[in-house]
Amino acid sequence: MKLHALTLLIANITTVAGIVIALLFLRDSLRRDEALRQWLIGCVALGLGLTAFTLQPALPTLPGIALANLLTYGGIATLLAALLSLSGRRAPIVLLGLPIVALTAAQVLQPDDADSRRLLSAIVGVALFLAGAVVALQPVPGASRRTRAVLAASLLLGAIAFAMRIVAVLRPMLAGDPSITLDVSHGLFLIACLLASSFAMVLVHLEREGEQSHRLATLDPQTGSYNRHTLLQLGQRELARAQRRERPLSVLMMKVDDPAGGQPTRSPQDDERTVLHLAELVAGTLQRQDLFGRFGSAEFCAVLPDTALDGAHQVAERLRIRAETVSGTECGVPYTLTLSAAERLPNELSFLQLSARADASLHGANAPNQIVDAHDGAPMTRANVSFTTG
Repeated sequence: MKLHALTLLIANITTVAGIVIALLFLRDSLRRDEALRQWLIGCVALGLGLTAFTLQPALPTLPGIALANLLTYGGIATLLAALLSLSGRRAPIVLLGLPIVALTAAQVLQPDDADSRRLLSAIVGVALFLAGAVVALQPVPGASRRTRAVLAASLLLGAIAFAMRIVAVLRPMLAGDPSITLDVSHGLFLIACLLASSFAMVLVHLEREGEQSHRLATLDPQTGSYNRHTLLQLGQRELARAQRRERPLSVLMMKVDDPAGGQPTRSPQDDERTVLHLAELVAGTLQRQDLFGRFGSAEFCAVLPDTALDGAHQVAERLRIRAETVSGTECGVPYTLTLSAAERLPNELSFLQLSARADASLHGANAPNQIVDAHDGAPMTRANVSFTTG
């Protein structure tokens, strides 16, 4: 079945216009998402390039050949750059630009050899779309594997379309027939590639935005640990589970001690480094089932399922000793911790009440660099207070 050039032109323009209009409905996202902006630019450039290729038999001029190649393969390269942007990587301009410039130059230098030009452009198209499919399969924060697989499969349609063009060029050449016609499947596969890949790209974008919204709602933006609201919810769930199973559950509250008298006050940058180091320190100390989050501007909380008070004291002591001994070398800002441990009472049904007992003991500590018990506020482990002048 043969496809008339005018029909292909109308189908191509309609497809690209539909994609552009659909993406423009996400105009707020276009301002925020670089990958989506690049994808839109790539679709427009590719559509214009394919239109130029369709009109090329009527206008076989050197500028027309150059323009068609630059737009088409520049558009595909921009789509590849958009895929790289999904995972936070930037496409090397030289790596993507030089092959397109070289292809355009080669096409312009052989204006009378249409067969060679078609064959060379089809080979480059296959290579670019295959590279895009490989990049689409790479992990992207917030995007599911299934959606990335759909995006990669959609891009393979573009590689198939150009591979069929290679066959269309080679078959008559090998048969000794100089006439080459455009089969309908070439255009249909390329149009299907544009539609399906753009749809998958929008799905990837929506998944990433949903993941980002979830992170903003549940995590502390500075440390990446749970925020207070989320920690209270998860802590209440763990407390209910411990009550049902009659298992122990303990809470650790902790805060970074203020510098002692005579020591220089920490700067905001030092405070940020201290908080980040503390989050890493706790993450490397707690067990996999434990929970950790920021409970206030300077307070942090750890929930220890299946852990009695003695076990919580051991965890707290490891944290206290590590903060005192390694903070100066690992983050450049020496600091110490004061911690409070509390275990759930037999009839305690509120995690907020449990954490409040631990928090009250933390604020009742009479000296820094120690661990206090939530029952009476008496120090359970006491260390000599030592500060190193920064």
